[in-house]
Amino acid sequence: MENNQSPLKKYNRQPKLYIDLPSKGQWYKSGALEKTEELEVYSMTANDEIATKTPDALITGNAIVKIIENCIPGIKDAWAITSRDLDYILASIRIASYGDTMNISHTCIKCSNEDTFSIPLQTLLDHLQSAQPIYEIKIRDFAFRLRPLMYKEIIANQLSSMKVRRQLYQISASDETTDTDEINKRTDAMNLLYEDITQQTKDIICSIVTEIVTPEGESETNPIFIKDFILNNESEFYNIVQTSFADNNLKLTAPANEVKCSECEETAKVTPSLDYSSFFSRG
Repeated sequence: MENNQSPLKKYNRQPKLYIDLPSKGQWYKSGALEKTEELEVYSMTANDEIATKTPDALITGNAIVKIIENCIPGIKDAWAITSRDLDYILASIRIASYGDTMNISHTCIKCSNEDTFSIPLQTLLDHLQSAQPIYEIKIRDFAFRLRPLMYKEIIANQLSSMKVRRQLYQISASDETTDTDEINKRTDAMNLLYEDITQQTKDIICSIVTEIVTPEGESETNPIFIKDFILNNESEFYNIVQTSFADNNLKLTAPANEVKCSECEETAKVTPSLDYSSFFSRG
């Protein structure tokens, strides 16, 4: 009988580390995760590395989704990953693939000397694991319960913003004209694009509110009624939710590392770039 078992099989990838999700699985839909603790993290394959060299696949999120699901099999739907876990997961894959350090180039603002510094990524993991975003806030005796964005929403917002920025650039970079009608058309077009940006921001801020509990203890979870309440009430409600959203994002930002110029010894703070095209490259 022919042996279909390759002798190479015993050399297949093995887990390089195990992680517990900072979110502990909160906010995930059923079936998105196999488990939330002791998730096996494998290194990237050659196919994964090739995918990171395809800009369109990175921009649309498709490459990152495939990499995550291939490197962490316990994650069944990477589109459902929340911003609470996203960078923690990506940093874990980077460590499993290339080790615990990442090289960062920095140009000294004092003497213009350029150095390359090795930044420990375990520091980033520890920071993200211990970060404490606030997902319940009080506003005038109302309790607002919030959630982080999912990766699918993050990508959709980024693509929408890129499209608007591209259109704004095309309008502003077009040939100058003194024709009044043409100027008015361009102005109207730009105003519509700015309105799109404003509407996108409002949609994001309202979408992260999952529940509002009134001072009397009544609960509202319908997103339509929640959005109407936030946008058609005193601005304090919207502004505080928006500030909380920004504060949570800041808490999940990579911590700065202090470095010293090799020429003049000027100190500076640098942070690992989480731009995926560079984050998943060697070095």
